[in-house]
Amino acid sequence: MSESRPPMHLLIVSGGRDLPDRARDAWPGLRTTVICRPEVVPRLRSRAKIERLIVLSQDAPVDEWVAAARFVHAVDPVDRLTNFTEKDTEKTAAIGVALGLAWHAPETVRAVSDKCVMRRVLTEAGLDDTVSEVVHDAEGIRKVAERVGYPLICKPVRGVASKGVTRLDGPGDIPRALEWGASGAFDLDSSDLLVEQFRSGDEYSVESVSEEGEHLVVGVTRKISEHDHFVEVGHVVPAPLPAADVDRIARTVRDMLTALGLRTGVTHTEVIVSPDTVFVVETHLRPAGDEIPELWARISGVDMIDIVARQSVGIPVLDAVRTVLAQDQDKPRCAAIWYACPDAVGEIVSVEGEDRARELPGVVDVEVLRGPGKRLKGVTGSFARAAHVCAVGDTQEEALQRAQDGVRQLSFTVKSEGMPARHDALTATPSR
Repeated sequence: MSESRPPMHLLIVSGGRDLPDRARDAWPGLRTTVICRPEVVPRLRSRAKIERLIVLSQDAPVDEWVAAARFVHAVDPVDRLTNFTEKDTEKTAAIGVALGLAWHAPETVRAVSDKCVMRRVLTEAGLDDTVSEVVHDAEGIRKVAERVGYPLICKPVRGVASKGVTRLDGPGDIPRALEWGASGAFDLDSSDLLVEQFRSGDEYSVESVSEEGEHLVVGVTRKISEHDHFVEVGHVVPAPLPAADVDRIARTVRDMLTALGLRTGVTHTEVIVSPDTVFVVETHLRPAGDEIPELWARISGVDMIDIVARQSVGIPVLDAVRTVLAQDQDKPRCAAIWYACPDAVGEIVSVEGEDRARELPGVVDVEVLRGPGKRLKGVTGSFARAAHVCAVGDTQEEALQRAQDGVRQLSFTVKSEGMPARHDALTATPSR
């Protein structure tokens, strides 16, 4: 980058792992201020490079976050605003309005973070006809079932990482859905649950870049999920789809982003595709997780994380992305990730097989996510996954098979207690 660029002050709400460092690389001399919650502080990288750090309690109201930003702006005018995470996005939007800084509009943030609001916006735009209701109890679920029948999906209105998601095939599943939904929503901004029609079809995610209201789909990713709680256990890029299907998925996502008012940024959208419909499950104002950006970078040369960093300092990216996508890449054609999901409850004693997995053909990354001393609670959400293997290949089938073969090399030894904690209060003497 040119050394002649003027100094810039970027206000970052929350953390962002290595993204602040990437933003500094994109704009040499960049100065940063961070406003965040206390639990974010230990995860902040390169703290010595932060001009100032303001820490607010988790329950601090939006007005306090705005007041903190006004103080920063008064003593050191802010040029750009960003939030690299899914936390505190509504506060970030309020700061943007108060300081006159470009970021996502409050209406867009609310529609993305609240699945019920998103469904209403899409319905009003003629993009969705799914019956979807906020519920608080069994009676609410029964009323939705009376309207549309079973199966249904129940999930937290503001859920993340597949936590609290349940499929209901009949009235007998209602107690389990309420219990599981509450467990997934207990640390979120809202405890409300959303119940909606179950949509059958194949699952995909869509990785997109937007700039000034123009939306470019970088690629469509195949999702592979287990069936009890819809935890994603694998991904394949590019999705093995005919060009016509990719086009209609991309068209649906572009229309959705326009309806939600998205102007600029990287988005990750989850869809279900049937022969005649593309159904939007949800979208996110961030890149995908699960190493999906790394998979796409390996086969396309487009680094979605770097794009986020560059957009945070106002660098246009869309033309450059188009150029890279149009080039013939001397790279693997396909890539995949597969997760180890031990269906066990207890403490991990040891993990073996990492070196064997790394030596397999096509394997490019092996990472243990939950090592010795960590606890397993069964396959209850994305954070329950214990390891992953990434692999590349000439076809989707080859890349996926190589990733799965790598996971098969891993073994977890788990110390499981003889009696679950919920049984501790039970007595061996029958009551009379």
